[in-house]
Amino acid sequence: MIESKNIHSGQYRPYDDFYRVWEITTTEPKEKVLEYCFDELCKRRVPPEAEWRAAVRYGGERWGDPGYYFAGWYRLEPTEHGYKFTVCEPYAD
Repeated sequence: MIESKNIHSGQYRPYDDFYRVWEITTTEPKEKVLEYCFDELCKRRVPPEAEWRAAVRYGGERWGDPGYYFAGWYRLEPTEHGYKFTVCEPYAD
């Protein structure tokens, strides 16, 4: 069983990136939790944060690709009772 609770949705400060953060309570394996997060919470696939940062930096394989950059990234961190799932969409005004 997987339970999720949205703990933040928005910017932390003016002109900041947009974050959506969920607290996931489960004993399921990481792969199953990630599948749940993209199917039920985020509704679209984005790359992990480290992969995204490497790809968009100067000279990276997706450097200069605004579609990839503004799609954002995710982070899945283990917690005491499951995971914390974060999706970030870079600020665009």
